[in-house]
Amino acid sequence: MNITIISDVYGISDNGTCVTCKNLALQMVKRGHNVTIISPFAGENESGINYIELPIRHFWALNFILEKNGVRLAKPIKEKIIQGIKNADIVHLLLGFKTSRATLPLLFKYKIPFTTAFHAQAENISSHIGLIHSKSFNRYLYNRLYKKFYSKVQFIHTPSQFCADILNENGYKNKFYIITNGFNPKFRKIKNAKKPQKFKNKFIILNTGRYCKEKRTKILIDAINHSKHEKDIQLILLGQGPDERKLKKYGKKLTNKPITKYLQFDKFLNTLNYADLYVHPSEIEIEGISCLEAMACGLPCIFSDSKASATRYYAKDGRSLFKCNDAENLAEKIDYLYEHPEERKKLANYYLGFSKNFEMDKAMDKMEQMFKDAITFYKDFYKK
Repeated sequence: MNITIISDVYGISDNGTCVTCKNLALQMVKRGHNVTIISPFAGENESGINYIELPIRHFWALNFILEKNGVRLAKPIKEKIIQGIKNADIVHLLLGFKTSRATLPLLFKYKIPFTTAFHAQAENISSHIGLIHSKSFNRYLYNRLYKKFYSKVQFIHTPSQFCADILNENGYKNKFYIITNGFNPKFRKIKNAKKPQKFKNKFIILNTGRYCKEKRTKILIDAINHSKHEKDIQLILLGQGPDERKLKKYGKKLTNKPITKYLQFDKFLNTLNYADLYVHPSEIEIEGISCLEAMACGLPCIFSDSKASATRYYAKDGRSLFKCNDAENLAEKIDYLYEHPEERKKLANYYLGFSKNFEMDKAMDKMEQMFKDAITFYKDFYKK
């Protein structure tokens, strides 16, 4: 197939939607398909992927907030969009933002089959303006997205049942394909991974992903500060993002200052394997790929029970679940697993097995099937 992906947001390596876009493109190329990505990104010369770069939209006063959060939104250019879709067998629209909305009438005009996806919760937007807990504002955002875009489409890929349930609750009447984004198969358990000598006597707690407000990393720092074993814990935060400086400053209250850094893959994988515990305090998560990667490396995990996060459904039991934004409750969970190494080992084995439900090959089989279903559907649709 000739597959074109439209991504209003792309190019920021620590952004979940960008990771999903790149993985999808690379996996489809691996399966013999031709892939074109239309986005605000010039590409990295990956074999088999053709990039069509769009300019970046500017929002004047809001530019500061967007840049701070590492967000670049594409400005749709009709001629470039037509260039990217005219020979496509299927077009996949990753987000219901302006470029995807501008693409819709062109798809109907040229009678091109297409699918869509839902990767951005309303809370991902409202969190930037301090309205993350406003039910009325979040409902307004879901309704606006539906009215402007999703009411005009047939197929929606949702990366979790959690996401599909949210859309159903907000009146979305579409055909949902519940397919995990999957984790890169390079993430795996390494036998006999050893801690560096400097961490030999430390209990390593790991968190990976963007340094930003909705990830609630400060709650994890507070929890370690409340822990009975605070002096023996080393927190490692692997990622990058707008709040890195704030987190470094906030973490100075700990005996062992948190380590914040971005690592190349081999070192990243090694760290995932020698850590003792993975904690994911995020309040907003449509799937949580970083959690899947940690589980695939055989780490015991603790998740937030936030109602805006899919990761709460990953918890095996109460040992792996803490009250959202409650640092003292999280400290209790950390202390329990610190003091019960056999329980940690059992949880690690459980999550290693559980992660197989999210293997990328299986997910890509389902994505291919969704594309084929859409091609069949629109072949008849455009005849009418």
